[in-house]
Amino acid sequence: MSEQYDEHEQSERVKQWVLKNGSNILTFILLIVAAISAWQWWQGKQNKDTQEAANQYQTFIAAIEKPDVAKATVLGNAFIKNYTKSDFAFLASLRMAKMHLEQGKPELAMSALESAKSVAHNPQQLELLAIRKVQVSVSQANYTQADKQLKAFKPQYYLATYDELQGDLALAKNQTAQAASFYQSALSKLDTAASSRMLIEMKLSEAGGIASKPSEIR
Repeated sequence: MSEQYDEHEQSERVKQWVLKNGSNILTFILLIVAAISAWQWWQGKQNKDTQEAANQYQTFIAAIEKPDVAKATVLGNAFIKNYTKSDFAFLASLRMAKMHLEQGKPELAMSALESAKSVAHNPQQLELLAIRKVQVSVSQANYTQADKQLKAFKPQYYLATYDELQGDLALAKNQTAQAASFYQSALSKLDTAASSRMLIEMKLSEAGGIASKPSEIR
């Protein structure tokens, strides 16, 4: 026969259990409260750091757009150093490279892109970095170097841009048929609303090709 307890006996057993284990329960509760508080503090700190990074990045961009190259260079270098773990640091490196290129200093632009390796956090950023290096070489008519740079990696994220650059190199070598093929391939990989379509279509026309009307997405 199973042991039976009336309400009084059951309450006494509960009291004894609480007296015996109460300190452990309190400790457990305090640990949970502490963990939640620590998490909320960490989230608040992360949000604050992100906002500060965004604000300083905008100050850096404002200096570029002014343009104030000297100030932008100082701000950019300081920003990259102070926010290495932020994606903003990678963006700042790319903007520094673009700024130097626009100032007619391709060597500094390439140097900025090389430095960007240390603040690239994923394969997509590394591929974009490689693409930018090719674009710098192409802009300086250094087609041999650009060709080597293109062959040094296999695209996974910027397929259309990769084909466009191959078209640019082929066109520079007067290989118009090959260039047109690359441009057609690039267009086929772009969304119908992509902002780069018009430029690639112009390049395709220059290479003697005709851009086909993109299929509507249904």
